[in-house]
Amino acid sequence: MLGLGNSLVTDDVVLGTGIAPNSITGLDAWFQFNTGVVGADGGASDDGDMTEGEDINSWADQSGNDRHASQSTASKKPHWDTTLFNENGLRWPDDEADTHLNMASNVSIGANVDFTVMIRVKLTDFTTDMALIGSAAKHLIKWTDNTRVGVFIGGNNPIAAFEETGGDVIATDTYYIHTLTRSNGSTGNLDYRVHGGGSGLTDADSFIINNIGVGNDNTLPCEGVFKDVIIWKGTALTDAQRQGVVAYIEAQ
Repeated sequence: MLGLGNSLVTDDVVLGTGIAPNSITGLDAWFQFNTGVVGADGGASDDGDMTEGEDINSWADQSGNDRHASQSTASKKPHWDTTLFNENGLRWPDDEADTHLNMASNVSIGANVDFTVMIRVKLTDFTTDMALIGSAAKHLIKWTDNTRVGVFIGGNNPIAAFEETGGDVIATDTYYIHTLTRSNGSTGNLDYRVHGGGSGLTDADSFIINNIGVGNDNTLPCEGVFKDVIIWKGTALTDAQRQGVVAYIEAQ
């Protein structure tokens, strides 16, 4: 369990039922593990009949806001992965290919508004820069190597960069839960956690998210396997809430 910031720390989470994302105020988008996924060959995760390697047409938003993510171009679709440990994840196969899902509507977070983004993903190769989510060149979360992530918000330059200085790295065979939180309104305190840790950078600008697996179309495609993407608008999760949601999604 890794943490980014000035040093690596552990964040022990007690597994159990945890806290469901929709029990916390401000849930704006929820792409849930093994839920609402529809394949190009007619399979559906809810019916349990997806096949290994099947292209993914869509992933339904469980927040109630209908921000369903989809892809109509065959060459850009992620794949269903049923292999051991990746079971029922969405695989982005190649960080050189423009594989991604487009949300039906933007998650638009205004300036000085708190928010939380939580993503469970296994990044399988760090040969090139990769974006977990985003919208445009200055609206994205980008991993540049296995120790450093950059957060681009609202066109600010330079970016908010978080780097692990404790000597550990993000492993390419392990799922981690990444959590980006902005709190304290106009100050815009940013905290990026990978199962713990964090760093105190600030950015109060507005932020738009409408892609999963890239920053923008044809920009910084990811290589890895996604299981959950959750976004709260207007809410900076407390430590207790974050740990509760981690426990919930790890129990799924």
